[in-house]
Amino acid sequence: MGDVKKMEKNKTKSSGGDSKTKASGTKSKLSRPGAGGFQRSSYKDAEQPRRREDRNEVDRLFQTLDDGLRAFPSPSACSGACEDPYKCDHEYGDDDLPDGLSDEAVTEQKREKKLQHALEDFERAHLPNFRKESAKQVRGRETLLHVMASKWSESKDAWSPKQKRFLGWMLGHPEFHQMLEKENENGYTPMHLALSKKLDEFVNCVLEAPRGTGSGGGIINVLRRDSTSAGNCFHLATKHNFPHLQAMLEMCAANKDVLLVPNQAQKDTPLHIAVKVLELPVPDDSPEKHAPLFQVATPATGQPGRDGDGDAGQDEEDGEDDTEFHPDNDADDDESSASNNPTDDGGSDGGSDDGDGDDPETIEPKRYRPETDKEREDRLLATLEELGDETERPRPPASPPSPSSRYGHKERRADAMASTAAAATSPASTDLPPTHSVRLLVEANPDALEMVNTNGRTPYREREEALLADGLTKRTIARYVNYAMENDDGSEGEVSDAGSCSTGNDGASSAAMHGSSRREQRARELEAWAQRMLVVRDPVAHYIRSFCVREQRSREEKMTRLYKPGRECHIEFDLAGMPKTVVPHAYLDQLALHLKFESILKYVALPALSIEREQQQQPVPSHANSRPLPPGGGPASLPRGGSSDLVAVFDWLWRNGVREIIKVMVVDDRERPHADSAIVEALYGFQVEEWDWKRVDLCSEVIYEAAGASVREVSLYSSGNNAVLMGWASPEGLGNRAKFPRLEKVNIYVRDGLEDVAVRKRNTDRCKASIERLRNRKTRSPPTRKKPAGVKDVKVEIIPDKNKVGLSSEFYNAVDGRDPPWLESIQQFSNFLKAASDQEASGGVEPIKMAIIDDGIDATVVGLQPKIVGGATFCPYQHSSELVNSYFVPSGKHGTLMAQLICRLCPDVQLYIARLEELPASTGSGRRVTARSAAKAVNWAKNCGVSIISMSWTIQTTTPDNADMKSLERAIIAAHADNILMLCSASDQGAHAPEKCYPGDWNLGLRIGGATFDGDKLTWVDNNVDFWFPGRNVPFPADNDTKTVVYESGSSVATAAASGLAAVLLYAARLAHNNDATTMLRGRAAMETAFKGMASGSDRKFPRTTEILGKLFTEFWWTAKAKHNRTTVRGARGLSIETLAWDSVSKEALKDLLTHITRA
Repeated sequence: MGDVKKMEKNKTKSSGGDSKTKASGTKSKLSRPGAGGFQRSSYKDAEQPRRREDRNEVDRLFQTLDDGLRAFPSPSACSGACEDPYKCDHEYGDDDLPDGLSDEAVTEQKREKKLQHALEDFERAHLPNFRKESAKQVRGRETLLHVMASKWSESKDAWSPKQKRFLGWMLGHPEFHQMLEKENENGYTPMHLALSKKLDEFVNCVLEAPRGTGSGGGIINVLRRDSTSAGNCFHLATKHNFPHLQAMLEMCAANKDVLLVPNQAQKDTPLHIAVKVLELPVPDDSPEKHAPLFQVATPATGQPGRDGDGDAGQDEEDGEDDTEFHPDNDADDDESSASNNPTDDGGSDGGSDDGDGDDPETIEPKRYRPETDKEREDRLLATLEELGDETERPRPPASPPSPSSRYGHKERRADAMASTAAAATSPASTDLPPTHSVRLLVEANPDALEMVNTNGRTPYREREEALLADGLTKRTIARYVNYAMENDDGSEGEVSDAGSCSTGNDGASSAAMHGSSRREQRARELEAWAQRMLVVRDPVAHYIRSFCVREQRSREEKMTRLYKPGRECHIEFDLAGMPKTVVPHAYLDQLALHLKFESILKYVALPALSIEREQQQQPVPSHANSRPLPPGGGPASLPRGGSSDLVAVFDWLWRNGVREIIKVMVVDDRERPHADSAIVEALYGFQVEEWDWKRVDLCSEVIYEAAGASVREVSLYSSGNNAVLMGWASPEGLGNRAKFPRLEKVNIYVRDGLEDVAVRKRNTDRCKASIERLRNRKTRSPPTRKKPAGVKDVKVEIIPDKNKVGLSSEFYNAVDGRDPPWLESIQQFSNFLKAASDQEASGGVEPIKMAIIDDGIDATVVGLQPKIVGGATFCPYQHSSELVNSYFVPSGKHGTLMAQLICRLCPDVQLYIARLEELPASTGSGRRVTARSAAKAVNWAKNCGVSIISMSWTIQTTTPDNADMKSLERAIIAAHADNILMLCSASDQGAHAPEKCYPGDWNLGLRIGGATFDGDKLTWVDNNVDFWFPGRNVPFPADNDTKTVVYESGSSVATAAASGLAAVLLYAARLAHNNDATTMLRGRAAMETAFKGMASGSDRKFPRTTEILGKLFTEFWWTAKAKHNRTTVRGARGLSIETLAWDSVSKEALKDLLTHITRA
């Protein structure tokens, strides 16, 4: 009766509110919520009667529900003392009850009978009326379920059990299911209303109803209904934090595409909506009666906790708080306990198993609440305050206790935890709980990560935008930057102070301006670094990054999900195939200028390298808050008998923001391999999941000390030494779950040793069995206890080691030589342009962005490193779907030579390097570029915003209609549409080649063939090319030696020369027209005209740079000089173009030159 009184009170309030409605003489504007605000003011007079009719209809339906709820039988009616037990015995005798029942069971059976009879009486009295109301529903009007969802939600109290049973009874009748899909005049179904009003009890009843609920396709039709701007039920459930989203997602397991449907407002998917919520859940210690709480899934069922009435606390909306700030908040008790307390020696004495903890069935679900603004601000500040520690590598303890000490593990690990608490980012600190909405949606349909909303952002990019555009985030970053600048000791403050004290000295004023500029640059760097680290440390962003990197998708798909085109980060670091085995440390610092790493890498692959360290070297800062290695902390200071070279590489990765590495692959099989302590130091602090350090007979204790808490898979290399195998299989080895809590797989590669095959097999089989027995027995001890959540059995595989790792390097020498006049004229002219740009008050000319699509680039070559600003590889390993060949570790010298020639000619170029996939040519010699990789490279270059694409290769085929070639053609068409100039190499097989030569034969780029420096076409070049450029005996410096040259020939070299000249002309146009990028020489047609304007003869195919950029420009300069000064007398000696000042005369001469060559 109390429930009925509450509803009557609400009804009275509703009817009272209606009676107070005042008529107005002004025109009112009635809009349809969620339907775009459709204006209906002109129909006011016609609308008012309908409104009154609708209100009356709603009141009538509410009264029908009210009457039904009053009469609906309740189990509590027969509880307590029975008023007339004789009547019960008479009407519900025990003749048909089984014998042997207890008095309580008999009473319960009678009670159930009585309730069933009462329900039958209720249905005879009220079911026809409900069916009548259901049958006469009109489109756009309220149904019984609409009224139930809207009116019953007005009560501030939770639904009573009687209300829930009443709705469940209605949904048990198929004739009422159709009402779930009916829409009211605002386009809302009953489920839309219930979700938007957070009437979770209504939604739970619908989800728990028979699976056939809903007309036609069942419940999925109800959930996928999209009739409002807010979207379908999954959009609303995500937006309003429906606590049982997981149950809803299970309903659409066979219809996952419903999660890809965008709403009408912002084209957001449910995942887009989920990532926009910034508040994280924090542990809540308040009594259960206060405020709705989040709950993490219980280990036993993986479902949110529910009480008898389904009143579970709200599920988590936005992510688990980072345990670095809230140590008690750990999503995986068993694993964190094991990793922090590895005291179990794993012996056969039956000692306690330190990772098991309590039975999962008895573990209470963790309770959380959304963090307040103050808590969120404190969390952001704490993250930023730790940025100084983030840049400094954690170091392993200097003298760890003996590994044989039982308590040594605890002490050593305690020291390790203390040293990395502030710096290391463990997986547990950023894991989302299993029932977090983002995690549920991603795992339900990973394709949602690729969806783009109205703003052109994927869910991950939407998360980044939401984080960095948030006002609280901006204010917190500003506070951090101001504090860092005020406490920044260094030249910035000194320069600023000096400048502020000087007022009358031009030099001091200039210094002040320079100091101010440096401080502004420093502030921008600090701001960018803070933004990056807040995204890196955000649990939601971290989960999506980690999921994308781990998922078995192509690299291009991962890039699309995570990054805006042209702003990709590298998710791997691969130096395999380096042409040199000794690399200077400066090479790494130079790589950092154009390599931008993600915080989590899919893999790191390093060959056997030696790092050449410079005397008193200080690391080059790779971000705003870099620090040199601590005194005595660098690898060079540690006395070791083995190598320690790769410590510097991993230090460099850490300084560049890398914190997690899924797989580490290191070749360490040289005569002097890395020492144990060097390996520990190299990987200490990183979260490594797959260990593949290829050093023979490596001790398992090294793996434990370096990455034991995080490693899931280990690959070991055995010489067959049985002592080592016994160590791996011992209770202190790989079978110890306390040391390796996440370990799932062990691969042991065994080389032929001293023992015969039978003995070696016996030893390895015994090792395998011991590891599996120790590990898998411990996870189930004692036998009555269930296996702890998250702990898996270990699989050990013995593999004969037939891998041979080798490096090959090919270098060349040549005779001395010098640049021909054709090249020298361009270089002199480009030097003049660069000097003029440096004198421009407006800041100079923007560099020319050029993509070189080839076989990669050797970044160690002098002069190339400063030019490289970005790169991507589209060249996977031949026998691996995960590994890729790095663009800065080329397969040959071709791409490097092309880049060298372009940089010699162009004064200021920014290189975007794309590495193609190459396969052996069908003829058995040469290389064959795949159209698939070429298409991806062209699209990537277009997205980077380049002005020129240089392609010194060809694809010759008689079947240009296959899928890969069509993909490449579409990419070329798209680049042409963006007005990007493409230089394509012609075939060097002459006009009689049977195949066509692409991409040049599509006639969207300029086809370039080779010629001599005098302009004579090479005999093997097709006559149908657009232009001839020098492609015979073009000199190149040999191996960083400017005094030694080698000569290269071919149309590919001519294409690079054409690319360099095109960049020079485009640079000149920008200089003459003040960086106006929309002026002359943009695109194919304009550059074709310019090249023809520089050519001579009837064919006009060979640009004469000596005559045009040398002699003709000199004539234009003297003419302009005479125009400005009539007394000018031409000097007897020739004019040195490189030394000309940049003034009005030079600018006019440059404009005249450009006008001349573009009029052709």
